[in-house]
Amino acid sequence: MINTDYQSHSNYMNFSGGITRKLKRNYFPNEVEVIKVFEKHPQKNGIAGQLPKNWIENLNQTPFKEDKSATIRNIYKQFAKIIKLAENDIKNATENLNQLLKKYGILKGKESYNIKKIDTSESVYTQNGYIIEGNNGAKSLFVKEFKNLDYMSPRRYAIATEHDGKYVEIARALQINNQVKNKHMMHTYWSDTKNGYMVSEYVKPSTNSNSKIQIKEIYSSEKELVKDLQKKYGFTFEEIKNNKIKIGYDYENKFYSYPEEIILFNYFSIILGKKKLIPYDLMYNDNNYIITSNVNGENLIKLIDFGKIKKDLYH
Repeated sequence: MINTDYQSHSNYMNFSGGITRKLKRNYFPNEVEVIKVFEKHPQKNGIAGQLPKNWIENLNQTPFKEDKSATIRNIYKQFAKIIKLAENDIKNATENLNQLLKKYGILKGKESYNIKKIDTSESVYTQNGYIIEGNNGAKSLFVKEFKNLDYMSPRRYAIATEHDGKYVEIARALQINNQVKNKHMMHTYWSDTKNGYMVSEYVKPSTNSNSKIQIKEIYSSEKELVKDLQKKYGFTFEEIKNNKIKIGYDYENKFYSYPEEIILFNYFSIILGKKKLIPYDLMYNDNNYIITSNVNGENLIKLIDFGKIKKDLYH
């Protein structure tokens, strides 16, 4: 899983430092405000975030480390071309990606990537989605390519991009990854807003049979309910109690569970609420999370979409 302390790594270089620092440290309410940050740093070419830690570590072991800034800039540039090519030619895009990363020593030995396109036809904001599947030790990534909404009228565009889209989602992801240290949050690496895509860790759906557990309506105690929540979602009793997550109520010596969508909403609302954020869309859209597996093969729910996470104005 992602190591959350990598940003303090002494050899880690952030090509898009000014933008990234501002987005990590602050809340920007809408696309207009995020664009202002990018406009103050035109030399960053619309890029925010960082390459994966292991990519930088491998790059540091090559002669390219002597001009790391130019190298990273070229990786971003070539990666954008590869994602564009993948729309119509997955095979050549995959070959180009492997050649690029082997050239800079980011892929070693037999490590390689396969690019796989996924169905995003039901998504409002995603044009294309790609799994960059790692082989022989390479860590898998996910690429979300955003739809171009410029065809909309100014008023409709402002509404559509206020809390979603390529600018707001990278701003919210960087803020949450930096300020909310939580195993249930997907880690985002970087976004190229000029070319309209974002790169994150690949959250692979779990094949564990526990992910199919049905949360019952009535339990003998709250602890019994938490046992099922831990099997299905990876929530521990300490996590539920320490964060005061409301998962149900006692009645006549039984414990009655809330519906699962309310439990999940309550959990993420409490965790994000510590930074005065609230996931307004979570209760009505189960595409916002995936049940994956941790390093021990146990189920672990992860929030994978940071759209419609807004400032909580009532607390």
